[in-house]
Amino acid sequence: MMPRQRAEPDLGYHWAWTYGHLIPTVVFATGAAIAAALGARWWTWSPLAMLGVWMLAGFLVMRFAVRMNEIPEFPVPEFLRNGAGAVLDVGCGSGRLSISMARSRPQAEIVGLDNFSADYIHGHGASNTEENFRRAGIADRATIQTGDMRGMPFPDASFDGAASSAAIDHLEPDDIRTTLSEVRRVLKPGSQFLLMVVVPNTWLTVAFGPMMAGRLKGRGFWREALAAAGLTIEREGAVRTTAFCLATRD
Repeated sequence: MMPRQRAEPDLGYHWAWTYGHLIPTVVFATGAAIAAALGARWWTWSPLAMLGVWMLAGFLVMRFAVRMNEIPEFPVPEFLRNGAGAVLDVGCGSGRLSISMARSRPQAEIVGLDNFSADYIHGHGASNTEENFRRAGIADRATIQTGDMRGMPFPDASFDGAASSAAIDHLEPDDIRTTLSEVRRVLKPGSQFLLMVVVPNTWLTVAFGPMMAGRLKGRGFWREALAAAGLTIEREGAVRTTAFCLATRD
């Protein structure tokens, strides 16, 4: 008898994040094709064609580089070097980073913290994230804590490591600094914090345009904010569209 196959986690990001660019791609391409077929001069329909190409490039970035609804390989092997301990996922969402960490660190225990207010995740809630943990086979060592990352419901020095992906960067600057101070507080001395954030880059400029990409906080902001919170950066890098800083609590 074949073993029952485990269902894949459903991260719940709206289809528009992956396929939304295809709508303007079709609209612009169709408009350009109709104009060309009607004999319009090239300079009247070529802007529509170029916009269609741009939107198609944005789709390719979101579908094959960002891949929001897929669990990625954990990107930083230096994090939690001994592979064990209690790790906090700050702003865990539907469990994307938690599952990635748990799969790469099979002896680690994961605690996901979130206030579950993200309206861009379908059915966002603690029960959905717990279901994703079950589907991923990590429910025996991954738990959910509902709470605010700006005032975490944990005692000082509770965790052997902490990580966050595309969550803290949604906050206003003052709240970011407060959250990073909270991260330091709940970490044990000498423990690591992996911060993954979206910064201005070529990928996102292609996907969303220079104006939107330019509104993102750059690496300099994150270096200063981590240092102000008492977190020392060990290593910086990037994984596709996401920048990361691996820092240590002093």
